[in-house]
Amino acid sequence: MKVLAVDDDRVTLLTLRRLLEKFGYEALTATNGTEALKLFLDHRPKMLVTDWMMPEMEGPTVVKTIRAFAESEYTYIIMLTSRQDKDDMMAGMLAGVDEFLTKPIDPDQLRARLRVGKRIMMLQDSLGKRVRELEKERDHVKMLQGFLPICSYCKKIRDDENLWSQIEEYISDHQANIQFSHSICPDCYESKVKPMEEAFWAKKKAEQECLHDH
Repeated sequence: MKVLAVDDDRVTLLTLRRLLEKFGYEALTATNGTEALKLFLDHRPKMLVTDWMMPEMEGPTVVKTIRAFAESEYTYIIMLTSRQDKDDMMAGMLAGVDEFLTKPIDPDQLRARLRVGKRIMMLQDSLGKRVRELEKERDHVKMLQGFLPICSYCKKIRDDENLWSQIEEYISDHQANIQFSHSICPDCYESKVKPMEEAFWAKKKAEQECLHDH
């Protein structure tokens, strides 16, 4: 899983990279907010670990920008900070921060927070997959609902109330994308199919009587 680490302090950034790789993550690193946004858009990491105080663009601004860019794809964000003020924490949360981690970095705390983020992102991926499956099933149901019984002879359509009407009437009443299946309405059965059946059985009967006479 890709994790983007952002910090203008080279020592801290190197420490983050080593820890991320040690924990089994694919580490991407940036030294400022502008560079971080470019890497984010290019690689779409699942998680972000960013410092608060940075040149060019501070951490909360980076977070807000990422949230605006990727509304449909969630990113788990951990903010590194030495701030303990309640208002600062609230500002970070309002920007879109998921977790805070105080400096200097404690490896065990970083690992724990990354594990939480990983679980959340895996659950989100699973949920997204299920949503796509449900949408596919819904589209399939819609397609099945689009099939209509249509008389093979007069082309009348049978509606949900078992009433037959002309195609033009039905389509004007139901503005939907449809596909046609075929059936036979009662009128056509009586006027078309039944006479053919009667003629067929009459012929069979005549043939049997002829054979019996001989």
